[in-house]
Amino acid sequence: MMEVPMTTLKHSILSLTIGLFSALCIGGCAADAAGIDEKTTAEAASESGNAKSDYGYEMKDLRLVAGEAVPAADAVTPDGRVAPEEVLRQANAKIPALRACYAEALKKEPGLSGKVIVRMHVEASGAVSSSRVSGGSIGDAALGTCLAKELGSMTLPAATKGVLEVIFPIELDPADLTKGAPAGA
Repeated sequence: MMEVPMTTLKHSILSLTIGLFSALCIGGCAADAAGIDEKTTAEAASESGNAKSDYGYEMKDLRLVAGEAVPAADAVTPDGRVAPEEVLRQANAKIPALRACYAEALKKEPGLSGKVIVRMHVEASGAVSSSRVSGGSIGDAALGTCLAKELGSMTLPAATKGVLEVIFPIELDPADLTKGAPAGA
């Protein structure tokens, strides 16, 4: 049996630890700052019931008011994933259309509030191949369809990592429509 000097072993463990931390932080550290819960491939696939997902994100609640700035990040991470910050930027650009969906629903049912959860399946090309309501506390089918359609119309950058599953909880409150709207709303 070959003996390895203790200093070599310590350096190897330190290098491995730094390498693992770096690998976990690619896209993940900035994602934490943006309030995004990254899912592993297995979690995203099992939660979506779609074994074809390569990775996934569960985004923080999207509000229909002017939000915090999204941390700067490349649109695609060095390991070939669409950056979660890019997904959030694209969703924020859809807020005016999402507000219009909600305003229309409020005409029929003033005071309608709660959460709608939209699940999107994004191909490696960046195209959203499906966008649907997967849960929430609001039973207004027309509102859910409108929100899913608007979020599903985004196009993300192509990513070599593969298929992405995104879960977007959208928090709806009538008071949000009277608050400062994002630019263009």
